[in-house]
Amino acid sequence: MPFEWNSAAGGLTIGGISLTTTWCKVMNLVELWLPADQRGSDRIVPGASGALAQQRRDTATRRGLQLVIAGDVTYTGSTSGDAFERLQINLDYLRANIVAPTGTTNGTRSAVLTMPDGTTRTEDVHVTAFDLGTYAEDARWVRGVLTISIPSGRVQ
Repeated sequence: MPFEWNSAAGGLTIGGISLTTTWCKVMNLVELWLPADQRGSDRIVPGASGALAQQRRDTATRRGLQLVIAGDVTYTGSTSGDAFERLQINLDYLRANIVAPTGTTNGTRSAVLTMPDGTTRTEDVHVTAFDLGTYAEDARWVRGVLTISIPSGRVQ
């Protein structure tokens, strides 16, 4: 059975591919609401207690998006073939269109995060890894983690 996605939770596309649909679902969209990691450190002053505070700046931030990918329906909506074939089709599609390097200028893809209030936030991201975890023995679904790096630090 394909996923039923509650659109009230928002949505995410990377490179124009929806990751909140009947065949693929991001389980932790709220992590993209978090602020950027920061770089910088305080300066130690020899002979003095404590440290001299230094300004921090946003820096590239990595996020692990937890996915559930369906094997009972393909990204095209097809239910023909068996579940393992459909799961293979979906994983191949993700690998070719989101995970594989872009081969263009800076190598990023556009990510569009739709917030629960309907507003959108767009930012370029690098997809740096895709790992699979537990799966149903009948291939109806598999869990995975899509790791992205946000050069600006956050989706804003």
